[in-house]
Amino acid sequence: MNEADAHLLQLIETGDQDGWRQFVDRFQRRLIAFALHRVDSLATAEDLVQETFVSFLDARENYRGDGELESFLFQILRYRIIDHYRRSGIAQPLPVCHFGGESVIDALATAESTEPSVSWYVRRDEQNQATTVALAAAIRRLADDLQSGERFKELEIAEGLFFARRRNQELAAVMEISENEVAVVKRRLIGRLRDELRRSAERAGNWPDDALLADGLLSRVWEAERPSCPKRSTLGKYTLGILPDAWASYVDFHVQTLGCSFCRANLEELRPGSAAGENAAARDRLVQSTIGFFRAHVGV
Repeated sequence: MNEADAHLLQLIETGDQDGWRQFVDRFQRRLIAFALHRVDSLATAEDLVQETFVSFLDARENYRGDGELESFLFQILRYRIIDHYRRSGIAQPLPVCHFGGESVIDALATAESTEPSVSWYVRRDEQNQATTVALAAAIRRLADDLQSGERFKELEIAEGLFFARRRNQELAAVMEISENEVAVVKRRLIGRLRDELRRSAERAGNWPDDALLADGLLSRVWEAERPSCPKRSTLGKYTLGILPDAWASYVDFHVQTLGCSFCRANLEELRPGSAAGENAAARDRLVQSTIGFFRAHVGV
């Protein structure tokens, strides 16, 4: 967690209303941008984002602080959108990636129902938490190593398999590589994660491949942690066209081909004139609609 987010959380815990306003203003535009592409109106998007901030107040004690606060909020919003669709009779998960340019409606129609529960991210039992904490740490180390070494092809394969949840054949076709190359990299990446987990004092054991892939565990943790998503500063340079070629190619794959909905929301916020919150009155309305909940939750 960066210093700015840590400072805002400290203000919130002390009941500082100005701190809450800063917190809402800091994140609301990218959250609205995310919701806008998944629901039918700006009003509905704003309502869901309001629910997200209120849910955050309920769930903030579950935020570990070792992952991005933005990711925590995105996951809460994603579940609020899933609830929204369930109320309409659509009981399917909302994919985090729109691989190869597929539409949100197509993604909803073809998504596998692998979510364990709407509250998985914010309410985990002790055993689940021990497992996911160990796996999250291993995933972050893996993604950091691949990024710092600019091993982008391996990172793209990892994202396609574990983040976008695509089959070897689908990913190979889009990346224009052999299915065997995907399979080899997949085995190597899972082997590394398994070895790291075996070395963990909390998770000693064999950690066979099936244990990592069972019930979509690896994908759910990758979605929650977003270890390979480019930083906002990197996305800003991408919009300006000043990234080194290797990085620009990777970000283009991540945003355009992989279709990461979280980074697309960030890019929309970074671009001027978006519908995601340029209207100051609309932004203030969201702050005012949540301030009463904030007072109630922090006891001021």
